[in-house]
Amino acid sequence: MYKTTAIAALISIALAPQLAFSATPQAKAINGNNATDYDGQLLPWQAAIKQTNFDATGCGAVVIASNWVVTAAHCDVSALGDVVIAGTSYIPQGDFSKLDAKYKFTVIKRFHHSAYNSTTFENDIALFQVDRSMLNVAQPIKIATVNEQQAADNNFDNTWVQGSDSKANLIASGWGDTVANGAFPSELQVVKLGGIPDGKCNNKIYNSDYFVCADSNIADLVKDVCAGDSGGPLIWQNPLNIADTDKGLRLVGITSNGADCKIKNDNQNNPYYQLHGQFTQLSSYRGWIEGTIRTSPDGDNSFSLDAVDAPTITKDPFIVVADKPSAKTQPVDSGSGSGSSGGSVPLFGLFGLAAIGLMRRKDIHQK
Repeated sequence: MYKTTAIAALISIALAPQLAFSATPQAKAINGNNATDYDGQLLPWQAAIKQTNFDATGCGAVVIASNWVVTAAHCDVSALGDVVIAGTSYIPQGDFSKLDAKYKFTVIKRFHHSAYNSTTFENDIALFQVDRSMLNVAQPIKIATVNEQQAADNNFDNTWVQGSDSKANLIASGWGDTVANGAFPSELQVVKLGGIPDGKCNNKIYNSDYFVCADSNIADLVKDVCAGDSGGPLIWQNPLNIADTDKGLRLVGITSNGADCKIKNDNQNNPYYQLHGQFTQLSSYRGWIEGTIRTSPDGDNSFSLDAVDAPTITKDPFIVVADKPSAKTQPVDSGSGSGSSGGSVPLFGLFGLAAIGLMRRKDIHQK
């Protein structure tokens, strides 16, 4: 199915300037902050998928039940999927022997949506089942209902201002590229974004039945998720449930696709390159998620998303997370001996991640 070879991927990296009119499925955090600056378990549902041949994360994922994570369908490839890491905000990129075994879970089943379209990214969703419960170290997050997604859409309609500062009503996170000296951080990065109303998303490929659209809520500051964050969470806060133990936090999306982050960051004054990010809209897939878990060989035939216990959150990320990056939290290379990020993915790990991303390229020459 995927014809791009690792050699071709390396050539493509070398020819990056010529690829300005293309974008791979990207997932990273530009101008985010370390989640641990606010709380050691600020986002206890955050997970990651290990690259098969390297001690490096390749995609994000989200804990939604004791033995299940949701991620992007384009992450369901042989280069990923053997190990899910959950329950920690710190993943020592380059040397997973430093990671306690209690955070590592073996993937035993993978299911991607049968109607996933690698060209349009419609149905970009997958479920991975792991070998044991993750609830000793992690907590699942509630997936937004259709009514909650409608409330979120109304929120976006009332707060998004194109070309000006808007309300930060979404939060994305992951261990992906930060466009900072090529560093892939060991510390989980978290970034606030603004939700974009249906019909105002400037991404070339857009269908509001499949995607939530988001971008930086600050007009003169690029904020986004990037390569390595695919499949990670996009959360919104239901104002009717702020007093609950989970602060009303809902999983409205998982990172799917968007503009190449380095190109976007290097061309901040050119709107041609400032495509909004797209996140798979999970309210549309509640039935698929429940049906897949119920009918899987080792699944629960009575599984219901409504019955999943809500997490207990100590700090509200929408209150504590800064809207702009703090200089002290920005990732640095592992050999620098400074900074709190704990290092970056080694070069061969980046090549592996590039090979994954370059298999799925979409043209952004036209909007």
